[in-house]
Amino acid sequence: MSTETPMIDRGYSQMPIPFGWFAVARSNEIDNGQVKTMRYFGTEFVVWRGGDGNLNAVDPFCPHLGAHLGVNSVVLGNDLRCPYHHWRFNGEGGVTKIPYTDTIAPALRRGCLQTWPITEVDGVAYVWYHPKKAAPKWDVAHIPQCPDGDWVLAGTYEWEIDIHCSEIPENGQDYAHFGAVHGVPNPPATEFKIDGYVRRNTVVADMKTPKGLMEGKIDVTATGPGQSMTEFVDVTHVVMNQQVTPITSSRSHLRWQLYHIPGLSDGKLRVTQARMRDLVRQVEQDIPIWNSKKCETRPLLVKGDGPILAYRRQYERYYQFDEDPVPEAASA
Repeated sequence: MSTETPMIDRGYSQMPIPFGWFAVARSNEIDNGQVKTMRYFGTEFVVWRGGDGNLNAVDPFCPHLGAHLGVNSVVLGNDLRCPYHHWRFNGEGGVTKIPYTDTIAPALRRGCLQTWPITEVDGVAYVWYHPKKAAPKWDVAHIPQCPDGDWVLAGTYEWEIDIHCSEIPENGQDYAHFGAVHGVPNPPATEFKIDGYVRRNTVVADMKTPKGLMEGKIDVTATGPGQSMTEFVDVTHVVMNQQVTPITSSRSHLRWQLYHIPGLSDGKLRVTQARMRDLVRQVEQDIPIWNSKKCETRPLLVKGDGPILAYRRQYERYYQFDEDPVPEAASA
């Protein structure tokens, strides 16, 4: 008789993976001429940076005889050369060279390898995922305080978490947990608005700061399911650029880049660094709960829980793979 304890089905494996732009790397993690196999969305794809500095993303298997393009492929100029027969592909999925023939059919030149839309914004590489290969429906949002501005990138953080990607940003709508988990004693005053694919939250509450509890404001702007900017204004002024990417339906990759205003005095800098450490502490308080909770599709909500249902209604749009009307404006 087996003595192993059976794994509890927490319900996330049945959840769909939403469509949208999702972070797959920081830009400085992919050098010119480098090839990387990415494992997200329950599948694989291959990314390379050409000699022109641009990123390209394609399906992992060569359409010739099936070699994996992430294993021993070489970047030549802007092309990716397959390791098996040295076919070369450009970033549009077209064949540019076959070393043992001069005859390349027009269909092969136009594109026989499935590509993935990929872009870089604020030092982060994003791939567009849609299970039916629909074209992107919005652009990745630029964060004004990020590298094109004058704010200081003070820290980057990453976690892999055993939870569906929707529940990480939902955590910000769960106002009742702020006190129970993070020690914020007062219920916040809030504003919740939806405009197309953009969700905006404003939370006014007592914040834990290095100088004790102070009234502060949190402004969140989320564009699609995978990207959000959170601005914290209290005794400090910090911006978090957050990306949540589904690895599978039950595992997610969370990335943060934390910025602060430039020109801080030594004292202000110490206070700001302590504030950022506290943000990291808070998410690391959430992670054990996320790693062990179940998927509750019909939660028993009461007054004071926050706009969880409004958030979920908007998020449902990212599961509408056949028809995707732009969400109507709404507030809660």
